[in-house]
Amino acid sequence: MCGEVKIMCANRRHEEVIVHFLEQIQLYVDEITKDDEDFVVFTNVLEELVRKSNKNVIFSFLGDNFTQNWMAELPTTVYYAVVGYMHLTQVGLHDLMDTTEKINNLVGDTLYELENMEEQENTYYQIYLN
Repeated sequence: MCGEVKIMCANRRHEEVIVHFLEQIQLYVDEITKDDEDFVVFTNVLEELVRKSNKNVIFSFLGDNFTQNWMAELPTTVYYAVVGYMHLTQVGLHDLMDTTEKINNLVGDTLYELENMEEQENTYYQIYLN
């Protein structure tokens, strides 16, 4: 993703989880992308999903359930974007199955970490992801 894209994070632990998730997603997609133009298009989609999540941060101030929903929103929408991307590109069956398994595990682990994040004071700040 472009280094100018800011990502709203609730606290340091949230930052660690989200950055790891997005870096892994980009790695997995890059592995199956045959054409670099397709990868650029996908990273543009990621940037838009981050911007949408940043706009929705306001809902996290409404309480616990809203905070959890906001934190889960980005990994969930990125998951669906990756699934859609894989269906639009020429991906071999083996790569499709392998990448799907990796992404399913990554999303499951990420959502689990976000749901079970220790109570921390949410400081809400923006980071840049290169």
